[in-house]
Amino acid sequence: MAVRTGAQFLEGLRDGREIWLEGERVEDVTAHPKLERMAQTLASVYDLQHDPELHEQMTFKSPSSGEPVALSYIIPETQDDLMRRRKALEIVAHASYGMLGRAPDYVNIQVTAARQMAKVYGENDGRFSDNIIAYHEYIRENDVCLTHTFGHPQVNRELAVTELSDPYIALGVVDTTSEGLIVSGSKLLATLAPFSDEIFAPIYRPLPPNDPNSEKYAIGFALPVATPGLKFICRESYDLGRSLYDYPLSGQFDEMDALAVFDNVLIPWDRVFAHGDVELGNRNLGRVALWRQYMQQVAVKNIAKLEFVLGITHGIAEAIGITQYGHVQEKISEIIDTLETVRAYMRAAEADAEHIEGGVGIWPGAEPWIAMRHWWPDAYTRIMWIIGQLAAGGLMLTPTEQDVEGPISDSIAKFYQGAAIDGPERVRLFRLAWDLVGTQFGSRQALYERFFNGDVTQLRMRRFQTYDYTRADQSVKSFFENL
Repeated sequence: MAVRTGAQFLEGLRDGREIWLEGERVEDVTAHPKLERMAQTLASVYDLQHDPELHEQMTFKSPSSGEPVALSYIIPETQDDLMRRRKALEIVAHASYGMLGRAPDYVNIQVTAARQMAKVYGENDGRFSDNIIAYHEYIRENDVCLTHTFGHPQVNRELAVTELSDPYIALGVVDTTSEGLIVSGSKLLATLAPFSDEIFAPIYRPLPPNDPNSEKYAIGFALPVATPGLKFICRESYDLGRSLYDYPLSGQFDEMDALAVFDNVLIPWDRVFAHGDVELGNRNLGRVALWRQYMQQVAVKNIAKLEFVLGITHGIAEAIGITQYGHVQEKISEIIDTLETVRAYMRAAEADAEHIEGGVGIWPGAEPWIAMRHWWPDAYTRIMWIIGQLAAGGLMLTPTEQDVEGPISDSIAKFYQGAAIDGPERVRLFRLAWDLVGTQFGSRQALYERFFNGDVTQLRMRRFQTYDYTRADQSVKSFFENL
């Protein structure tokens, strides 16, 4: 199969998967009133690949079938490959205004990065190398949409998963059979799960190395979302079913987050990428740097989002006549600087791409990505604060589309007009800003940007502990020697 159309993507979601939302099992995610608009958004992403003006920019020739396949699956061998992939990522990110942190290309790149490191997965058992290579080919040739899980439930963070009172709160192996592994427990955080074809679950967290109970949790695998015994418990939907005038972002881009729950689920052996090898699993956390590849998608998404946010902020300032004030210009310039800083990080990482031990293809440079992911959460929080500062009480005085079009429309036109914009257009702009910073959707976006790459405090601690201080220390030593 070549790249799928939106219609083919939607049809693939009608497979009997077990999705729970607000106390009810969802029969069809493509038709549920709180999920269907997001399903349509993703369908439109798949349709981009079939746009005659975009097709060549978003696909490459499959090395196995010769069919056009998505560029998010390419193993980059050259700088040109990275640039081709970036262009495809930009098309998706700009079409969704940076609102889809987990567009399908995000996990596609993760699996591709895992395939690039297939050798280390199979270091002690060659089957696991073969499995990840075969799985990458499968999802590439079938244009699969993936969710992924990476953590354990927040039951008691004071304890290791091996110390919890119930051994199957975290996902663990119950039994080993000739067909595969039987597992029970749960994993988080499965963003996009209702709309995905498969779940990818590599080892993401270290396990206690000297505890024999750790072995049951040392598993990496992939499965169809519709696998018997697997269910997803969703948070509440942020799509309220209202008009896109009132909720322009919530109504289109609610990716949905879910807890994946496994009840004696069979993982066939050909879908297992790691099993029981705690030492190798822990070691690979440092060697299999999936983030060095997927951070390109993150940077592209951030740039698209920042351009959108800059347009909103500039529009607000012009609408209410505050662009002449120095502090307003300073704050908007701060957003511009943030945008261009992300662009600079991305270009530096791409320029520093290199081969790494145990991997195939080239990998964007690590240092620019590390710096960006440590800085970005605070930068994004600051930008949301700037929007609140400039829009101020106007964000809380936004009537609805029914008000704008109803009996009091004359009052809306008179009292909600701006310096350079009429009343209905100003209301629409401020409702867009409110959906970005003040609604449940906006709050979730802020939380996502802060934590999707991990706890910044932990990341910075690791940075402190692992950074090579040789040049810095030598600089001080040289200074004193030359006094």
